[in-house]
Amino acid sequence: MLSTLTKPIACWQQEYNTGNSQVDGQHQQLFEIVNALHDAVVARQNIYTIQELLEALANHTIEHFQTEEALMMAVNYPDYDRHKHTHDYLLSKVDRLLLKFRDRNTEAVTTELTQFLTEWLAHHIKGEDQKMIQFFQNQ
Repeated sequence: MLSTLTKPIACWQQEYNTGNSQVDGQHQQLFEIVNALHDAVVARQNIYTIQELLEALANHTIEHFQTEEALMMAVNYPDYDRHKHTHDYLLSKVDRLLLKFRDRNTEAVTTELTQFLTEWLAHHIKGEDQKMIQFFQNQ
């Protein structure tokens, strides 16, 4: 578990639980990474630390989305294309951010970014993921 120095920006709430332990565990890991990234930005840590956290965020996001997409495909989830599109949107945003950061555009990583990630995760979990899990449970 990653430790936080500041008040966490991404706070896990019971309403985010989907009932799928694998999905919920991955969501919680993403929250931890966003909080660690936020801490690093606020503390103005070195670029290598921030890049490492961005790469961890990208890798965990890819892994999580692959998990969800495999679950959806296994049951022929009717909203698969729309749900995958939301995944692709976030991945493209994270990829662009990593490219900027690797080019030493360190201004690309701000507290506004960590706020965006927090809001995106909460909205996505409470909307798309809850609908997806409800569909699974009704099968």
